[in-house]
Amino acid sequence: MAAYDVKERILTVISELDQIRDALDGERLNRLADIILQTPRVFFSGQGRSGLMVKAIAIRLMHIGIQVYVAGESNTPAIEKNELLVAVSSSAKTTVTLSHIAAARKAGAKVVLISSAPAPEVDADIHIQIPSRTEVATEQHAGSLFEQSLLIAGDAIAWRIQNLRGKQDADLDKRHANLQ
Repeated sequence: MAAYDVKERILTVISELDQIRDALDGERLNRLADIILQTPRVFFSGQGRSGLMVKAIAIRLMHIGIQVYVAGESNTPAIEKNELLVAVSSSAKTTVTLSHIAAARKAGAKVVLISSAPAPEVDADIHIQIPSRTEVATEQHAGSLFEQSLLIAGDAIAWRIQNLRGKQDADLDKRHANLQ
């Protein structure tokens, strides 16, 4: 085996993701999908690498027909009562994300927090913990396991919503960007 073998590394990453899958609360993930499905507008907040994953999840939901926005983007309107903020912060301490939670609460919106750490002090209706670097050890750098898990969970949530809405892949294709 060659030093720093890429295929071996992929096996390590997949093993860590398997452990995350086993540790996730499937009921809460399904509940989040159902809330997104029932909410008129959904907002996402995330900074840094988590913010990139949030944008990828938002795009998937937009393809399904969900009215979705990412906090901080120029076309993002004010969040309002009975709307939803999905706030993502691995540490549950990111200042900007906590500020978004406070603004959403002030407006009367529901809040879901996704983090790797327990966060009893954060005012969220639902907390989904992706226990990377807490319950599940990782050999990967920084938050890589958290971000990978977030994107995979986001894909699975989008898949549930797509199927509950009775949408086929061809329906989603119609909403795919054509100004690239």
